[in-house]
Amino acid sequence: MTKKFGEKIQQVLLYIAWSLAGTFLIIMTFSVFLQVFTRYIFHFSYSWPEELARFSFIWTSLTGASVALESKKLHDIDLVFNRFPKTMRHYISVFSHLLVCALLTVLVLYGFKLTVLVHPQMSPAMEIRMSYVYFAVPFASGLMLASYICETIYRISELMVSTTKRKTV
Repeated sequence: MTKKFGEKIQQVLLYIAWSLAGTFLIIMTFSVFLQVFTRYIFHFSYSWPEELARFSFIWTSLTGASVALESKKLHDIDLVFNRFPKTMRHYISVFSHLLVCALLTVLVLYGFKLTVLVHPQMSPAMEIRMSYVYFAVPFASGLMLASYICETIYRISELMVSTTKRKTV
């Protein structure tokens, strides 16, 4: 896989994550506004806007985490990483990327299992299947995993190039 192809995949995933996070943020804001407006202006409240806001918050935060990961906005612990010799940093970077890929794979697999498990359950106010809410975990983890796989392949190719350069020198 070339770097350009991997970057194209990452751009598409970032667009999907941004779109979903933005959409759910708008839905969450609208439902909270509706709840506050009806409660304080008309002195009654619906039961469903709070539930919709909660479900939208779940989707917003998880897809937002995917955006943060893709945009390189998550925290790195450079204190430990910078103490290693420069020759070891590529290996450690690849190793940490493989660990994150393993963790995200676990989240995708068990997220799907949990989604299937809660599928018969209905939400109390909106009466939608809870699997639609729980699906946020494997979906966002899958977005992050695809992005991290592209990044890991790129890091491995960088590592291979740097080791062949050292061998020829």
